[in-house]
Amino acid sequence: MLVYTLPGTFDTREAHLDLLWEAGATGLEERAGHIRAYFDEQTGLPQAVSDGEWTNEAEQDWQAEFKKNLKPVQAGRVTIVPPWLTGEVPAGQVPLVIEPGMAFGTGHHATTRMAVEALSALDLSGKRVMDVGTGSGVLAIAAALLGAELGYGVDIDPITVPIARENAEMNGVPAGRVRFEEGTLGEELPDDVTPDGLFDVLVANLYAELHDLLAGEYAAHLPGGGALVLTGILTSKLPLVRDALEREGFTDVTVREDGEWALVTATRA
Repeated sequence: MLVYTLPGTFDTREAHLDLLWEAGATGLEERAGHIRAYFDEQTGLPQAVSDGEWTNEAEQDWQAEFKKNLKPVQAGRVTIVPPWLTGEVPAGQVPLVIEPGMAFGTGHHATTRMAVEALSALDLSGKRVMDVGTGSGVLAIAAALLGAELGYGVDIDPITVPIARENAEMNGVPAGRVRFEEGTLGEELPDDVTPDGLFDVLVANLYAELHDLLAGEYAAHLPGGGALVLTGILTSKLPLVRDALEREGFTDVTVREDGEWALVTATRA
């Protein structure tokens, strides 16, 4: 069995997990502060995950180990689970089923969890929510499950769009309540999505430099009083995001930290 072992956990290196899947990994496992990626053959890997080591080991049931170590994630009123753990969702919680490894965003990273918690704290009934950089669609789907009239996810990566649609279908969200398209902010939106180009809530799990770059577009897609939820921010980069929101006139800026990661919420003035 060919194993590529690199330092880190699913939490600390979530952004790198897709790189391993795309390189041909047949499974991933977290063990003792390391990520173990299983391959059929040794292959070239991107620079971001080049700090690991190849080894040959005796065969084992890595799928069973992976499933055993993965647990449900409670985020506010939502519990995010893989398909084989749906029976472990506590009574009264909204289940959100995501297949790990399909695309960025499984709920096990602090940034995704905090974003779902922030959405869960809002009254989304009848609201239109835009999810920028949707990945697996977890945030747009969560919004729909929490009562939003529409969860609209966009991503520049065309591979993620069909995956997000599959996840919405797996969660039983009607097609009219959630929608995913390839694209980004600054592009003209279809009239049947939002005739005035505005959303009640905008959520984005991106890194700080992108939040800085897109802050003007965030403001352009929110009406006065609209809610902004930003995550994917390293605490060391918080000043960059704060300055960008101040520049665009956002108010009620609040910060929540979890380890090295931060979530920022704000209101469109």
